[in-house]
Amino acid sequence: MSEERQNAILRIHNLTKEFPGVKAVSEANLEIFGGEIHSIVGGNGAGKSTLMKMLAGVYAHNTFTGTIELAGETCEFKTILDAQSKGIVMIPQDLNMLEELSVAENLFMNKYPMRRGFIDYHKMYEESQKIIEDFGLDVEPQTKVKEIGIAQKQLLVIARAMYNDVKVLLLDEPTATLSDKECKILFAKTKELKRRGIACIYISHRLEEVKEISDIITVMRDGHIVGTAPNVDMDEKRIVSLMVGRKVDEVYPAHDRTPGEVILSVKNVTIMDQKVPDKKIVDHVSFDLRRGEILSMYGLVGAGRSETALAIIGGFNGEVTCEQELKGKPIYVTSPGKANRYKIGYLPEDRKKQGVVDIASVGRNITMSSLEYLSKLGFLDKDKERDVIADVIKRLAIKTPSPETLVRNMSGGNAQKCVLGRWIAAESEILILDEATQGIDVEAKTQIYYIMDELAKKGKSILFISSDLSEVMGISDRILTMRHGKVVNITDGKSADKNQILWEATVGSKDGDEEALDG
Repeated sequence: MSEERQNAILRIHNLTKEFPGVKAVSEANLEIFGGEIHSIVGGNGAGKSTLMKMLAGVYAHNTFTGTIELAGETCEFKTILDAQSKGIVMIPQDLNMLEELSVAENLFMNKYPMRRGFIDYHKMYEESQKIIEDFGLDVEPQTKVKEIGIAQKQLLVIARAMYNDVKVLLLDEPTATLSDKECKILFAKTKELKRRGIACIYISHRLEEVKEISDIITVMRDGHIVGTAPNVDMDEKRIVSLMVGRKVDEVYPAHDRTPGEVILSVKNVTIMDQKVPDKKIVDHVSFDLRRGEILSMYGLVGAGRSETALAIIGGFNGEVTCEQELKGKPIYVTSPGKANRYKIGYLPEDRKKQGVVDIASVGRNITMSSLEYLSKLGFLDKDKERDVIADVIKRLAIKTPSPETLVRNMSGGNAQKCVLGRWIAAESEILILDEATQGIDVEAKTQIYYIMDELAKKGKSILFISSDLSEVMGISDRILTMRHGKVVNITDGKSADKNQILWEATVGSKDGDEEALDG
């Protein structure tokens, strides 16, 4: 055993953090070593992010109990800056960037290069350009952060941390918004930090990437650390069993659904790019959705999947053409509210900005789209609402102390389940789910797959948008593949070939025809 492995750079002892009605982390003990990637996995609400926030100074030392020891020194951080000054830097799920400042200003925040008492912009832009090129980003140092995409922001936040004097880097769901190419850049940079002797604590719901990148894996459940072992001793079944506290059943339900007649026909969806004249983000996309069917829409970042979904519900702000027929009759959906009246429910990709109302309760988030159905003569039937909320919380296994708990105090996955529950409560006949399992743990994903299967068997129709080809293959009746704003193929889910779909998503359809296909 090396001297580095014998001497942990970070030790935590009996860390405990409580919120009203729940103990988020309970007596956590852990050792983290330099030059290692230590992954922490667990279900939503397991305490992973809370533990990271204690280490990073997000939660001041006087708000929890236990000790944090860095390089032999006991630390009592009051702020994030305290932790950063000691070399602990966190990349949070919610990116902390100043939108009105430039890329360069965000990269060098609080550490601007100075010359004669003024910021040396020439040097800052020059150094920023090197960092940008190193991360393979197509962006200018002077560009305002509000003008770039969320994946680019994520890589920039990671770059900012890596180019500072860091001893321990905390990465909380860093790949949630990244493409495969961007993930590879992140993994390469993380391994580079490892070679420099820096400790990386890595949180992810994606077990395949945890297995790929980790040296050590720790599993948390209900605020407790329930297992820590080298990667080689932690196969996926053991990890999932520790996460859920029992043996794991099949992840996906059996493919035994029989879709019925066409319920929704979508024709010639075309969306123009607002910045580039004559460029189409989505180009004449057409397909049919059948009763009791799960139709998955797969494609790489930029394929136009989310934009198509927004066009269907009347939620895209721009130049859009979209023809639709519901049960054989033309409909004109001009807003998400009107989509709701047609019994079309939409779970958005960005749950923070478009999905949950974080200042509202769990119960109100669940019923806000079904208040008309829950009212009589203009008055809300509170008993009926209470029953609906209780039923949804039970069916989706939403972890909450109470229906009155504010969504802002819940884990990301449980917040996501509140949005799905909203459309179940509203008895939507058509559900459009955009990255419904993003940022959700394995057990919750399995629950959602089985809920989708149950809904489809009851005659609900589901358009399921996902970047995870494994889940697309596992859950779909049919798979629609998009590339560069066009449909390149629609194939049967039972007989679909994974390599063929990947090839279609990256290169094109088998015969080279990229015109839209009817369902």
